[in-house]
Formats: sequence, structure tokens, C-alpha cells
Amino acid sequence: MKKYRPSNGTEGEIFTDQYCMNCIHCDPDPRGKKQCLILCKTLVYDLNDKEYPTEWIVNDDGFPICTEWVKWDWGKDGDPDNPPPDAPIKPSPVADNQLMLFTDFDELVYPKLILETQ
Repeated sequence: MKKYRPSNGTEGEIFTDQYCMNCIHCDPDPRGKKQCLILCKTLVYDLNDKEYPTEWIVNDDGFPICTEWVKWDWGKDGDPDNPPPDAPIKPSPVADNQLMLFTDFDELVYPKLILETQ
């Protein structure tokens, strides 16, 4: 697999908002107690450096993904090390290797709209 590095700041923000800020491994609060070492390394090391993380890759479909991403809503589910009673018992991704580029609404409604107009 080819390592992934965003081509510019906007692409990087989109990627980190989609993955890092919704992941069990990274508290979106910069003062939070849990920060992702993968994200930190991508900011420090060059793509060709041996220390650049191998978890950020371009998948077979050509989309960037993080192989360590586990969906977690920090605002709703709270701290994964001390979750509230109504939080998921075991956090898990939406689906194995699923890329979440759109909101749930877009993923459910938009394909139907396309089919209806054809």
C-alpha cells in the first residue's frame, strides 16, 4: 500500500476531521489526555522518512484511510477509558475498512436521489 500524506492544509484538515477527530485514539480537545501518536508523527516527519506512519495509506480504491481508525463520538460517548453507561460497550468502526467521506444523511439519501433522476 502507498503511504498517504495530504497535499495541502485543507486536505489535511478534511482528513483529520473525518478520521482523527472521530477516533477512539485521539481526543479532539487539544488539552485532552489522549492524543494520537500517528497524527503527531504525520506532522513531524516527511513522507519519505522511515518514521512517517504506515497507518495512513491510500487504499485499493484510491481513497486515503487510517488503518487504526475506530469510530468514537467523544461528545456523545465520552472518554473511552471511562465511558458513560449508555455508550457503546466496545467501540467499533461503522464497517471494516469503510471510508466515511459523507454524513450518514448523504450516504443514505443521495444515492437514492441519483437513482430517482435516472
